[in-house]
Amino acid sequence: MAFEKRFLHHRGITVIQKLDPSLPRLRPGKVGIVLAGGAVSGGAFKAGGLRALDEAFLRRKVPGSPTPRRFGLMDFDIFVGLSAGSVLASVLAAGIPPDEVFRILRGTSETYEPFQPWHFMRPNSFELVHRVGLFLDKEQELFTNWLSGATDARTGRPFTLRSTVGKMTQASARLLPTGLFDPRALEDYLRRNMHRAGLADDFNENFARTGKALYLTATDLNHGELVVFGHDEPYHKVPVSRAIAASCAIPVWYKPMLIDNPRAGEPGEPDRLDLADGGLMRTANVRIAVEKGCELVICYNPFTRIRYDRAGRSLYEHGLPTLISQAARTLIGSRLDLAKELVFRDETINADIVFIEPAADDYAFFNMNPLNFWNKDRASSHGYEAVASGLAANHETLASVFRAHGIEMRLPRDNPPPADAFFDEQKRRPKLRESSG
Repeated sequence: MAFEKRFLHHRGITVIQKLDPSLPRLRPGKVGIVLAGGAVSGGAFKAGGLRALDEAFLRRKVPGSPTPRRFGLMDFDIFVGLSAGSVLASVLAAGIPPDEVFRILRGTSETYEPFQPWHFMRPNSFELVHRVGLFLDKEQELFTNWLSGATDARTGRPFTLRSTVGKMTQASARLLPTGLFDPRALEDYLRRNMHRAGLADDFNENFARTGKALYLTATDLNHGELVVFGHDEPYHKVPVSRAIAASCAIPVWYKPMLIDNPRAGEPGEPDRLDLADGGLMRTANVRIAVEKGCELVICYNPFTRIRYDRAGRSLYEHGLPTLISQAARTLIGSRLDLAKELVFRDETINADIVFIEPAADDYAFFNMNPLNFWNKDRASSHGYEAVASGLAANHETLASVFRAHGIEMRLPRDNPPPADAFFDEQKRRPKLRESSG
């Protein structure tokens, strides 16, 4: 019987299978993982879920090799991240296992110093001086135009005093800060700890060391376009820590990340890149992984809308914060749903894609404020348990898809222990087996 591509969804797991599993593969296909945004709680949720995902893998049989090899997230070929996902993608690609990523988020790591609120919430205090300068420059330009009798290009007539005063008043908007916090605090934290852990803050050097490709994305505010950072991308000279800070620069929360353009001087290239959160352009970047040669891609998105089915109740009762949360998650989730449809229908995409998201009735995670730093421990534990549960509920389907790529999954546990069971907080050491990575 001829193979027909499949589109399946159950308990937060979506499977798009487009490759015929009966066709033999003469070479091992690349596997990639794509990590979407999620701010603080979403990043922590992913950190816990990544550990559960890593534990689900057992080994991989590679064509031409007589014996299977142990397989885990550390054996993926390509890591793609945006916003909070860029932080996790970077440490995984650099060779830090999911166990250690989990500990970094919980502040029990010996590799990275504990992540504190001031590492991502440094007040944007010094921008005002710069903005005052911009304001005064504009005021001088407008006043000089009127005083000199210059002609307004739009009307063809000289500037009037009335129009000049109006424009000078409007220019006061230039005094407003462009964000509450400075993303360079995150860059400083990452750069310092990458050096401490002996990791390279360079895309080319990381790829040369590990053979793992890392791709991070941000949004070019001046052109409204996606910017991709990676060892084989045009902006590969931007340090990894700086690219992560740019990818995480949520508008309003952070001021834009201003980066000296390493391609300045080339035709059409500005001297500076004004960058913001990569999530403005995409919820995830599955296509990047596919275009880089992946035949199997796992996409992990922590934010999707809740299905509120409690009898006689409404989200309206919970007030404005809850409605804003649902609206934002609906926007993020619906964009990814559209991407799933496009992936399924696009004949140029020949890969199997697995999407991991919270279940539609995951009220516990829905109630966690994305920017609440003190939610991260609870979010990471919940992420582990939620993803372990979702993988178990879809084990048969996932096992058949992964098997087509030579990957064997572990049988799910009947009652997986909570994430906290893996750690003795007194000794700050893992209590059970090591990660399969």
